[in-house]
Amino acid sequence: MNQFIQAVKRGLITCRIRIQNAPDSASNSHPGHHFPPQRLLLAVSGGADSMALLRALECLARSSETLVSPKELVVAHLNHGLRGTASDRDAEWLKQECQRLSIPCITEKQELNQGPDTGLEEQCRKARYDFLTRVATAEQCSQIAVAHTLDDQAETVLHHIVRGTGITGLSGIPQTRALQQGLHLIRPLLQISREEVLVFLNACGQEFRQDASNSDTSFTRNRIRHQVLPLLKKEFNPNVVQSLQRLSLQAEEVTGVFNSQVDQLLTAATLDRNQETWRLDCLVLNDSSDYLVRQTFLKIWREMNWSRKRMGFDHWQRLLELTQTGQKLNLPDQIEAERRDRLLILRKQNSDQR
Repeated sequence: MNQFIQAVKRGLITCRIRIQNAPDSASNSHPGHHFPPQRLLLAVSGGADSMALLRALECLARSSETLVSPKELVVAHLNHGLRGTASDRDAEWLKQECQRLSIPCITEKQELNQGPDTGLEEQCRKARYDFLTRVATAEQCSQIAVAHTLDDQAETVLHHIVRGTGITGLSGIPQTRALQQGLHLIRPLLQISREEVLVFLNACGQEFRQDASNSDTSFTRNRIRHQVLPLLKKEFNPNVVQSLQRLSLQAEEVTGVFNSQVDQLLTAATLDRNQETWRLDCLVLNDSSDYLVRQTFLKIWREMNWSRKRMGFDHWQRLLELTQTGQKLNLPDQIEAERRDRLLILRKQNSDQR
């Protein structure tokens, strides 16, 4: 039990070191990595992973550890109402558990559109992170802790491989992510397996809720979890989860090296930009490698908040080729690319033509 708590502590320290050492970090005020307690919002569904994170942080807060203070923990739970009264019972159960642990719990119910082709998984994800960001801001929390585990990382990497991905996608789930100025998402359990989670919960006698939708194999992620990974473990490699994690760590290192080069290329190639349009110098782009140019386009899509969901490798490759041909290209979600002499213009199709 103590071994699990110490693993969570190491994960928490790793997250805070990453935030402090990030290129855009405004803080380097804790030499030697001695971190004062910070107000922390815990995203808790009531499932095994999030309950293990809650109990481990609660144990750290009650000990003499300075990383976590009992008064600085807040729990947040979003009820999507997808399972009717079962969802309501889970929310009520969690409030009672938090009351027993003397930790404030903020819950909210948001029912989502379950019609055909609504992208329910993506809707839930967006609603959840919007809710968490809103609550964290209101509660003056600097970090939001979510309970993704080593198994989640393996599932994500495998999902990206099956769907089709590049080196960036092999990185999987990042351990930390900036949500807005002064607010970061952290994942202290990312190096801890689901098996270790269950052993810890059993040792401390902590109950958790079972979400029946997690067994619904109509969702791709659940098929990977319940069918693909068990098959790979049984037939090919019992340590496949750890192998996929090592792959993600190496991909993250490589991506970090390339990202700095992408930033330099984008700065050099950008002529001007506004909220709807980005103009680039094709001669600068053509002087770089194909991979860096494709990654530069990917960064533009992220910064412009253009959807990448329907952008496959062929689209990025055709966009790369456009920098040399002088043609016009229509891309998914009404994005238009056009070359005029040495100028490449990227914009939404309904933007002003300038």
